[in-house]
Parts: sequence; C-alpha cells; structure tokens
Amino acid sequence: MAAPSADRAPRPLTGTERALLDALLAHDFTGAGVLRAQLDTATATPGCTCGCGTIDLHVPGTAPNAGVAGPAPVEGTVHGPDGRPTGGVLLFVEDGRLARLDVTSHGDPLPVPDPADVTWGDTAWARPDTVRRPARYRR
Repeated sequence: MAAPSADRAPRPLTGTERALLDALLAHDFTGAGVLRAQLDTATATPGCTCGCGTIDLHVPGTAPNAGVAGPAPVEGTVHGPDGRPTGGVLLFVEDGRLARLDVTSHGDPLPVPDPADVTWGDTAWARPDTVRRPARYRR
C-alpha cells in the first residue's frame, strides 16, 4: 500500500480550526463534552478539493466515544466584513467521533473562518435529536 500524499497525511489542527471547533462545542448538546475531549487528539486532512476550509477529522480509537452520530445540532453562519452572511459551518459526528467540519460558502470557497466572524444557532435542517441516532439508522 502506498503512503498517503503529503496533502492527505493527517496533521495537527491549526489554531483557527481548533478555535472554531472549541466555539462550536462550547454549546450544550448530547455528547458535546466527550467531543470536546476528542479535540486533544484529533488530526485533520483536507475534506474538499475546491479550496474551502472543509476538513475531515480523525480521532484515535482509544479516545472516548460520545455515543452519538450525525450533524451536530448547532451550526454557524459566517459573516463577511460588511456583516452579511457569506457561508456556514457544520460539524458531523460518525460512530461517536468527530468526523468532518464543513465550511460552506454563498460564493467563492471560504477558508476556515475566525470564530469572531461566526454566529451560532440551531441546525436548521436537522432535528434536535439527529446527533443521538446511531450511524446505522442514518438515511
């Protein structure tokens, strides 16, 4: 088996990635405390090829398991310098482990935003209990 390419090799979270995940996981929802603990050992790889800040998250099997799966019930709206929404942030959990931080855009790809540029609210398209359903029940 070939070694992963340098851009696909897991790397430590950047300061901005960690700060954004800390801000999202500061909200109280099922499994959030365990997911916060997973950040200490999480690594990242690029999650998209468009140039956006989306990352895939990797947590060792020895890390505590949050017992949840699906999108976190909290999502962020990214605001530009003029205060208008420019994109969003959403966290996905698979099999009780941090799995993906999606950074979406209303135009050109966005890098990982500074947490100061994000407002947080309930995930609009997911039910509040979505994160609690085991992965085997996801559609």
